[in-house]
Amino acid sequence: MEIVNTHTELFAGVAARTLGEMFGISQPTIRSVTETDSVNTDKTFIVSIYYTGSVYGEYLLAMDEQTAANVIGICEQISDDNRDAIREDLCDAMSETLNTIVGESIVTLQQTYTKLTITSPRIYFGCIRYPKFRTGRCVLKTEHGPIECHFCLDLMRLDLAASYSQAMDSLIEVNAKLKEANEHLAEQQAQLVHSAKMASVGLLASGVAHEINSPLFFVDANLTTLNDYIEVIESTLQLYESLCATLIKQSNAGNDVIKGMQLEAQTQDMEFVIDDTKELVKETRDGVTRIKGIVQGLKDFSHVDRCGHVVNNVKDIVVNTLQLISSQLPDGCDVQCELAELPSTVCNAGEVGQAIAGVVLNASQAMPTGGTVRLSATADDTTISVVVEDEGVGIPPSDIEHIFEPFFTTKQVGEGTGLGLSIAYGIFEKHMGSITIESQVDLGTKVTMRLPVHQKTAACE
Repeated sequence: MEIVNTHTELFAGVAARTLGEMFGISQPTIRSVTETDSVNTDKTFIVSIYYTGSVYGEYLLAMDEQTAANVIGICEQISDDNRDAIREDLCDAMSETLNTIVGESIVTLQQTYTKLTITSPRIYFGCIRYPKFRTGRCVLKTEHGPIECHFCLDLMRLDLAASYSQAMDSLIEVNAKLKEANEHLAEQQAQLVHSAKMASVGLLASGVAHEINSPLFFVDANLTTLNDYIEVIESTLQLYESLCATLIKQSNAGNDVIKGMQLEAQTQDMEFVIDDTKELVKETRDGVTRIKGIVQGLKDFSHVDRCGHVVNNVKDIVVNTLQLISSQLPDGCDVQCELAELPSTVCNAGEVGQAIAGVVLNASQAMPTGGTVRLSATADDTTISVVVEDEGVGIPPSDIEHIFEPFFTTKQVGEGTGLGLSIAYGIFEKHMGSITIESQVDLGTKVTMRLPVHQKTAACE
């Protein structure tokens, strides 16, 4: 590797010059650089400095202990008696020497690889083993003995540094995908919870509708009978009054008794009682009719009736629905339609029309001072989408999660049953479709109803 050879040669040159300047030895002879796959030396005294940063490696000087002693000016022979003292001098002198050499040599390396730092020198006595990474070796032949200069470069770290930017980009991309997947899972979890909740509510609605329907039948039947009884009582009282008038004219006998009875009737205001009783029955029948509507709504929401699925054109359903509810739209409300050509699909036209009518009426009622309701319908290969948008008061975020629950309403008491959107939800779910709502307070609401495009199935039949 050319870069290893170049920096090894540079390191050896700086080392030769520095040794001469610091210790006054003659200019060493520099032999050519050889490459090895690791630091290979049989020298017993090694001083080393690591460098780290965008790449990793090491500068080393290796020599015999006696050669090192001679270089720094210790001429006595190393023995067991003086070894410790000489080694202490070697460590001090050679550490400072290598610091100076590396400080100058690494400047050139930093021109290629930025942010390099060096560690404190390390000194080894004896044979050491090194891991395998590219190493350059150059020998200085001095008057005191050979001094080896080793320069190491970790190629694996070099490869990692070169691809650092690419790795970061990849991590950012993966993180973005994980974030997106996490959001998708959270949405799916919310949908599953909502579906389970609505299924439980539907089961409850079905039971409530069944339980209310039985006593409601008796109340309705009894009111009909009571109304007949009132007619009988009224006709009897009329005969009674006619009889009293006739008796008074024909004879004075018993006039006081008859007049007393007439006075009592006037005191009790029997005419008012009869008229008020009729009104009470009428109001009660209106209440029963309303309860019937609520029960039917609960049945629709809970999928009690599943018949009537045939091939229908959704565009025709939308047009017919708008014609039927046109008279119910409040003053100042304008409905604008943009209907594409829609394919036919299997559905219950009455139920789908009922759901669309409920959504459109809700949209019109959300604009007390008038406005525009935009209704559009589009289709692709699998789905028919009907979208209703208004410019109304909008729905607070805290209410969105409850908007499909039976009896939940933001209207005043008596203005709505809170079943319109619940019924629409049940209808589209029964048709294997969906209904979703997007809304902002004071900006309006968008309701999207979707039906699948499919052929008639055994389940529909």
